[in-house]
Amino acid sequence: MNNRWMSRILLFLSGISWLTILMIVVKAATGWSGPGWFSLWIFPVMTAAAVGFLTNFIAIEMLFKPYERTGFHWLRLLSLGLWKQGMVPANKAKIGHVLGEEIPERLLKPGEISREIGARISAMASDPELLTQVRSAVQLLLRKNEESVIAFLQPRVEQSLLAALDRNLTPENLRKFWDDVLAGQLASPQARERIASGIVAGLKTRTPEIRELLREFMRDGVRNYVNDRLAFIPRSGDFASGIVNHLNWNDIEREIARKLGDAKIHGLISEELAMQTERLRAWLHSDEAAPELQAFLDGAKVKLADFLHAYLAEIVPQAANEILSSDALWNWVRSELLPALQRYLDYWMARDGRRLIIDMLDMNRRIEQSIADQNVREFHAMINRIAAEHLGAIQVLGYILGAAVGLLQQFAVLLAH
Repeated sequence: MNNRWMSRILLFLSGISWLTILMIVVKAATGWSGPGWFSLWIFPVMTAAAVGFLTNFIAIEMLFKPYERTGFHWLRLLSLGLWKQGMVPANKAKIGHVLGEEIPERLLKPGEISREIGARISAMASDPELLTQVRSAVQLLLRKNEESVIAFLQPRVEQSLLAALDRNLTPENLRKFWDDVLAGQLASPQARERIASGIVAGLKTRTPEIRELLREFMRDGVRNYVNDRLAFIPRSGDFASGIVNHLNWNDIEREIARKLGDAKIHGLISEELAMQTERLRAWLHSDEAAPELQAFLDGAKVKLADFLHAYLAEIVPQAANEILSSDALWNWVRSELLPALQRYLDYWMARDGRRLIIDMLDMNRRIEQSIADQNVREFHAMINRIAAEHLGAIQVLGYILGAAVGLLQQFAVLLAH
């Protein structure tokens, strides 16, 4: 039987019951009893049926009504003020407390829930579909928020690198680098020979420039010398410097190149390197060098900071996109990170995870709080939607049983007479 038919039956029985009550009132007021057959059989049965119907109706209403303990309500009037509030709203706190204890113990057991959550989390860590979704989500998020990501990453990377530079670019580290690395290298005769050979090779490639410099020096030197000594002869210095131009400078260039390959030149350069190494080492450790070194390093830091800022502004967006799109990264996540995460989750769940999940769920408090926050009117309406047919059947059954009792009573009266 659907709710529509039940509603029609209840409406009909309710009308008959209230009509019966009206007839009782009329009989009490006027003494009218109707025909004999009606007063003997029909009226007593209708009265008993109405009592059964209305008793069950009132009992069902008393489950929820009155909703509040104050204000007018017909149930409060009918009970002469003894029934102040419906059973459910009056005991809502107690019901919530009992349900908060019983449901976690018998239905939604926190231990089982925590184990299932742990198993689901562990399974998710090894789910390739999850990794694919995470990868797509990360790349989509990066594309949508590229400017924000760059604005977040760049200054932090820059600050980290600048802090590292500031910690390491110090006069002490510069001296240590010279003493431990460069000075040791320059102390080796073989190293000095290689450097000297490199210097000579470089000079040989520039013999044309050396030739021109030498010719310029000689012209200026001869001009100045002659002008000083023969000042009484006009333009004597220019004449003498012109003679310099008539020298065979190609032969001089070849001779310069040949002399640069002389072993003596190599030796002189090597010796000079050794002496300059010691001089520089002594200078680096002197008090005089400290402010100059600090000034040099400060300037270097400023230039490096400018370089880093420009470089990172260009490279960070590209690097972030390449890293997050890299198959190698996600293969590493799949093959190493997720298995390690799964092992850790299993270990954590076995030790503290389940207990923490149970504590966080706090089923007792949540159920009790949910019952306390539940609006009684809404809860009553929900019960009516769910159990309207059954509640209606209780009232119909009350009417039928009442009618049966009334009929039996009349048979008993007849048998007694």
